[in-house]
Amino acid sequence: MKLSDFYNWLSTFLNFEKTQTKGIFWLDSMKFLAEKLGNPQNEIPCIHVAGSKGKGSVSAMLSNIIEASGKKCGLYTSPHISDFRERVKSASSFFEDSVYEKAADTLVECVNSIKESELPGQRPLTWFELVTVYSFLCFKYANVDYAVYETGLGGRLDSTNIVKPLLSVLMPIEKEHTEFLGNTISEIAGEKAGIIKAGRPCIVSFQNYIEAEEVFLKKSESMKSECLFVKDFVSNTNYSYTSQGLMNLSFDFTFAQKEKEKYQMTLKMLGKVQAQNAQTALLAIKKALPGIKKNQIIQGLENTFIPARFEIKKIGKSPIVLDGAHTVKSISNTIECLKSVYPEKNYKLLFACAGDKDIEDIIPLFKNTFEKVIFTSPKSVRSCNSKKSFQLASKENIKCELIDDLKCAFNTLISQEQKTDIIIVTGSFYLVSEVKELLSELEKQNTNWN
Repeated sequence: MKLSDFYNWLSTFLNFEKTQTKGIFWLDSMKFLAEKLGNPQNEIPCIHVAGSKGKGSVSAMLSNIIEASGKKCGLYTSPHISDFRERVKSASSFFEDSVYEKAADTLVECVNSIKESELPGQRPLTWFELVTVYSFLCFKYANVDYAVYETGLGGRLDSTNIVKPLLSVLMPIEKEHTEFLGNTISEIAGEKAGIIKAGRPCIVSFQNYIEAEEVFLKKSESMKSECLFVKDFVSNTNYSYTSQGLMNLSFDFTFAQKEKEKYQMTLKMLGKVQAQNAQTALLAIKKALPGIKKNQIIQGLENTFIPARFEIKKIGKSPIVLDGAHTVKSISNTIECLKSVYPEKNYKLLFACAGDKDIEDIIPLFKNTFEKVIFTSPKSVRSCNSKKSFQLASKENIKCELIDDLKCAFNTLISQEQKTDIIIVTGSFYLVSEVKELLSELEKQNTNWN
């Protein structure tokens, strides 16, 4: 089956990423479908990553470290920015088309053979369940040595949570998807902690809330899982930025036999949070795969780059920063990074986010930071609340404009840019994806903005 035909087939199933629907999270359908296919997820040692922020970055770092050690590693993340295959790939590249096509044939044939009465609760399979099982098959047919799985939403009932990982990694917790995960940090952390497996270690990244740490520790104790907090293993962290838009990072790491090691590296991923992500990946690798050498870890971290994580594009006069940040903490980190990399510049913002985001707390972050904000509505952002965002910003006396049509909003912003302006696009990975398409069109046309 050609990939285009497979995508069309997938599009006939309920996709939570585009249509938020309550009551569609369970694991029995995943277990049923995986068993039908011989449980391919159990054939490959893996690492499982959950959290509100940073899980995609850490997943990519882990897979790059593993590949730097000479092993082949599958990487399953979401969402994709430009190409569906970004979700299911190796650390550094897509698989051969034959891998994707063989996995598609196997999955479609299996699903088509299932009678509705066989499905648990007679519930239809969902898009994300099918894509997750698809990743299991791709990794099997690609003969990867290891796999890294990023959860989609939550953890306890996430489709990925039928894997049996070497260890689990829990990233920072924020208030997100409250209608599905709970209204408090503790409740949300409890859902994320659902990926902790009995007798398997758990790595806890730097947390913003003590309540999350308490939940993770209690859950790990109940599962007889060793719980390691990254903050207990690193010290003396320093980072700075180069003129090429890279980050120099150094820190001390203390692990086996309490021996302190000095780590120094230059990362393509920028910001304090990426420094913490690198430290989290380091501890996870040291625990899961202690045979990997220090120089391989550094090489893997230095090789890691993910689109839309403070990605800098240089088209026209001014740099455009593309970042998928969509929570209070992540947008705060993006602003901090922006001011560090481009000090004493004028910042202009193109912003859109999904309707379930905490815009009441996000909008005040823009005050005294951005010379101008344009709110817009990408086609792919579910229940976008650009009008409400605009109204809140207006009340904060933020200079702003509401232009629902994304292409018009983008053209308005770049037509107004000055030599000292830095344009940032953030609030949603879907927004960034559509802006990247517009930038690609400009590149093809070789069009200057003025």
